Amino acid sequence: MKVLCSIALASLLVIAPAAAQIGTPGFTVKSILENQREIRTETERRSGAYTRFGESALSQMHSAQDRIFHLLEGVQAIEQLNDEQQVQLVNAIEEVKAVIANNEASRLECWREPKTGTTMREKRCATVAERARIRMESQDWKNETD
Repeated sequence: MKVLCSIALASLLVIAPAAAQIGTPGFTVKSILENQREIRTETERRSGAYTRFGESALSQMHSAQDRIFHLLEGVQAIEQLNDEQQVQLVNAIEEVKAVIANNEASRLECWREPKTGTTMREKRCATVAERARIRMESQDWKNETD
């Protein structure tokens, strides 16, 4: 039963991108920490759905979780984090999700960049695959114009 609960909690992470969840009622510091602690406990036991992960995947997941725990230390609400910290939180959660789903290409990466014509910064997000495609297309375009 506990394994099923762990799988259900992990699947909650995989359903929607963390960036889209910030500010929604169910996406709280408490729920994030509970979810990550449950996953950590199961991965450290090497039981249930997490027995399939190798040391490299577990190390990557635990490193991302450590960033989550550090960012949320002493925090009661996600809104207490500044914009950059929220981006770091989203990226760490997305990294855990990518390891669980064994799909790095679909991992969402977020960053903050200046809005055109202003000093204000905005949050932008794209999957690893989308960023690679854009990079490749930009390089192709650059090579064509040379």
